[in-house]
Amino acid sequence: MRSTTSSTASSCDTDFSREDEQRLKDYVKQLKNDRAAVKLTMLELESVHVDPLSLEIKPRGDTHRLDLENAVLMQELMAMKEEMAELKAQLYLLEKEKKAVELLLSTREAQEQAYLVHIEHLKAEVEEQQEQRRRSLGSIGSGSKDKSQAAKDCGDSPAISLSDLRTLNDSDLAAELTSALRREKKLKGRVQELVAALERLTKSSEVRHQQSAEFVNDLKRANSNLVAAYEKAKKKHQGKLKKLEAQMMAMVERHETHVRMLKQRIALLEEENSRPHTNETSL
Repeated sequence: MRSTTSSTASSCDTDFSREDEQRLKDYVKQLKNDRAAVKLTMLELESVHVDPLSLEIKPRGDTHRLDLENAVLMQELMAMKEEMAELKAQLYLLEKEKKAVELLLSTREAQEQAYLVHIEHLKAEVEEQQEQRRRSLGSIGSGSKDKSQAAKDCGDSPAISLSDLRTLNDSDLAAELTSALRREKKLKGRVQELVAALERLTKSSEVRHQQSAEFVNDLKRANSNLVAAYEKAKKKHQGKLKKLEAQMMAMVERHETHVRMLKQRIALLEEENSRPHTNETSL
């Protein structure tokens, strides 16, 4: 009886264990599938156990690099501002030179106009003298040939005398007076033109002198402003350089300190790694 009961119990145990094993395998397989599905929805995060020294080193290096980049950018910006100021000053000087050249051109035009009027006046005077000489010679030629010949023999000039005027009739005198009045009127008009041209030339010269004085004063002010801007930019540039040098020295000191700390840490790690080996060898 005992043998039969033990055999039936062992057979029941074996049947139960196989079913249980199969069930467990199914559970494990299902858990693996669930785990794989969950992993697909998860993101890998950084480890919590991070060296604090490395965390301190990275931002410091980044900040120093950013400081250097900002300093370089600021220096380039200051150089560009100085170039812009120089270009503006050159443009200002060129505009002033342009105004001076335009003023000189207007003065030259006024002088040219005055010279042309003067030339026309001289031409008219020459023509009038020639015409007057022809008329006087024509009116005197018939009545005073002998007298003129005698005067030529004696070396006198062919000028009109009172006796020659007495020989002229009333019509000739009226014509001479009319032509003289016409010439006088014409000469007065030309004199007025010359006076007006001279007044324009004088005004243009005065305006040119005034604008030249203003131009010189503007040049002086621009020069003083450029010198002041240059000195200011020079001081700023020197301050930036000193600041950069101080930052570089501080970075070098921090780098040396960091290297020293790393060396100390490496030495400590080497000591810690060497201690277990000595213990094992002693054992």
